[in-house]
Amino acid sequence: MKKKAVIVVALILIGGGAGAYFMGYLPFGGAPAEAASAEHGEVELDSHGNPVQSSAEAQYVPINPPFVVNFTHLGSLRFLQISLEVMYEDKQILERVEHSMPAIRNELILLLSDQSFEKLSSLEGKEELRGEMLAAINSRVQDQDEEQAHDLVHGEVFITNFVMQ
Repeated sequence: MKKKAVIVVALILIGGGAGAYFMGYLPFGGAPAEAASAEHGEVELDSHGNPVQSSAEAQYVPINPPFVVNFTHLGSLRFLQISLEVMYEDKQILERVEHSMPAIRNELILLLSDQSFEKLSSLEGKEELRGEMLAAINSRVQDQDEEQAHDLVHGEVFITNFVMQ
């Protein structure tokens, strides 16, 4: 009985290993990765031998410390604390973000302190603010020397903490 159990477990492990090999190490379509790279020129492959998509992986950079700004609403002083992260696929843009952080923080502080309580209280207002913050960051990180400087820099701003009092 023990011998049969050992054989069954061994067969399951071998079958599972073979299935994982063919599912994980061959690209979709059944052609080996070497043949795919030979057909289309040089192709970057992941750890399983599958072609890597041409778009870069998104990377996130927190903007620290969190922003704390004040503004007036109906005669009383209000506070906003907001934490942000930016996401870009291009490492050079992330380096520009880190290099330009003092200027970016200045732009964002001015932008945040100029918001109305009503706008910040609604989902639509927060989404509009995200777009404005992204435009402010992009204006600082866009390389004016590049030939394609008129193209928009693609990225995202995420609000990771939002407290309004």
